Amino acid sequence: MGAPPNISICFSVFLLTFGIYSINKLTDIKEDAINRPDRVSFLKGRERFILIISVLSLILSAILAYSNEPQVVLILLVPFIANCVYSSQIHPSLPRLKDIPFVKNIVVGLSWAIVCTLMPAVTLDAIQFLPVASIVYLMVIKDFINSTLCDLKDVNGDRESGVRTIPVVLGPQKTKKILLTLNCTLLPLLLFTKGRFLFIISLLILTEYIFIFSFSESSCPSILEFFIDGEWLLTIALLYLARLIC
Repeated sequence: MGAPPNISICFSVFLLTFGIYSINKLTDIKEDAINRPDRVSFLKGRERFILIISVLSLILSAILAYSNEPQVVLILLVPFIANCVYSSQIHPSLPRLKDIPFVKNIVVGLSWAIVCTLMPAVTLDAIQFLPVASIVYLMVIKDFINSTLCDLKDVNGDRESGVRTIPVVLGPQKTKKILLTLNCTLLPLLLFTKGRFLFIISLLILTEYIFIFSFSESSCPSILEFFIDGEWLLTIALLYLARLIC
């Protein structure tokens, strides 16, 4: 989009992500008792501390965002509200979004795509529709794929807990075929990019193919989460290495 990096905005998004996902770990203890007993063991006795740190992260995230662009705070509310609806049962007669196949993955992808795209976009003097729309689509598909791969890892625990994720409903093999198809829909974006942006998007698409082919329901949870959660750090490292070589 041509926006210069804004450290405060980037750190604000980092704190938002840290706060929301830390709270999400507390709400997922029931499923993680089967999928990640090591995580539940770590959380036991630390719930209050983690909750306090998470809330402080969200507050500091909002302060940083407001100090740069006051309207950005409204964008920050999108994933926060989505996570509340995603993880909580508002009424006994209504299912959580987390329990509805496809819906929860779309909500996760869309909410984070909005944050990661619109927060830098609001700092621009003029917003161009095509670049913003392309990045939103890229982020939605990537987050959808990554969240579904995490569901694939948790398929046994989710099945026993009664959580109807895509892998639980369709099975691992059909799920992978859907993810491969979705990742292929990102290829036309390469026609609209050039220079370093072409290299970046190509690398991101290639990374998703590697993830889809490499990870399965039997993958080590720690390794899968390391690569999926650390994907952007790995991408930056590869970009820096390519810059040194070239």
